[in-house]
Amino acid sequence: MKNSIKTFVYALALVASASFTANAEDKETKKAAGFGTGIYSTKSGKINVLVNKVNVDASTTILLRNEKGEIVYRETINKSSQKFGRTLNVDDLESGKYEIEISSKGEKQTKFFELSEQQSERILAVK
Repeated sequence: MKNSIKTFVYALALVASASFTANAEDKETKKAAGFGTGIYSTKSGKINVLVNKVNVDASTTILLRNEKGEIVYRETINKSSQKFGRTLNVDDLESGKYEIEISSKGEKQTKFFELSEQQSERILAVK
């Protein structure tokens, strides 16, 4: 019974130390990131882009590309803006796949979305 208690205590200590190491690595990774983003669609069919920069010594660029790789929207945010948001109106864009890329100081974050037309149904009624 003593051996099983010792084994349990050692296993618990090993799990706790592994968990602590993983949390420390996660915190280091988060500190290394130059900015955080939030990109989501709204009920009205627009896309909100939110950026929170850690460093204010670099400008930030928002690019919107179509599936051919052509840039359909570009905006550069000045260095001094630490937190900012943009609402992208995609009503005039053609159906297809798109990519939103946010870059600052050599770091990039990318999200993808697709626009499609809703097909209308044809109904036949005989009276």
